[in-house]
Amino acid sequence: MAKREDIFYTLLKKVASQVVEASEEYVSIMEDFPASMPRIPRMKVHEMTTDELVADIMKRLYTSFITPFEREDISDLALRLDDVVDLMEAVSMRLDLFQVDHMRPEAVEMAILTNKAIVELQQMIELLPNYKKDDRVMHHAINVSRVEDGADRVYQNAVRRLFAEEEGGKEVVTWLRIFDRMESCLNACDSAAGVVRSVVMKSA
Repeated sequence: MAKREDIFYTLLKKVASQVVEASEEYVSIMEDFPASMPRIPRMKVHEMTTDELVADIMKRLYTSFITPFEREDISDLALRLDDVVDLMEAVSMRLDLFQVDHMRPEAVEMAILTNKAIVELQQMIELLPNYKKDDRVMHHAINVSRVEDGADRVYQNAVRRLFAEEEGGKEVVTWLRIFDRMESCLNACDSAAGVVRSVVMKSA
């Protein structure tokens, strides 16, 4: 009879799946903007669903005597994943709040890279139950960092082009704030992967 999976692995996998769904919506909003404006509220639904899943993990951490790895690491990983969805929702909402009327190509590229990083996170978490023996866990965790490094270059080019093409004012302020949030989202992906990199290293 197969050993039953620890509940924390199961819950983290559910969170990761939800984050992937949110990232697909996020990319769709960016790619289809401004026609996608009516879909922006869907990101709030993803954010609330993720909050509920993470709250369940936190509640169980308080009542569980045994956890598959350190409870602080489980908490940090869940919260970093939650941060990713919070930031995607924040970026999407700013398109509406700042009355953006067109999309910049670098924003689409950064959203696609965010989805790529999140898919790596999901693959990492799917393999997490066997992190002491499966080298692929660290492989995916490192790949998230590589994606984030690539996104940094896109961010820098985006800001450089923004200042080269615009003469200040609302356009520059608006897009600087959006790009900064998009970069923060990718940083949050790497922070989540960093928790797992630390877990693996501590077990080595």
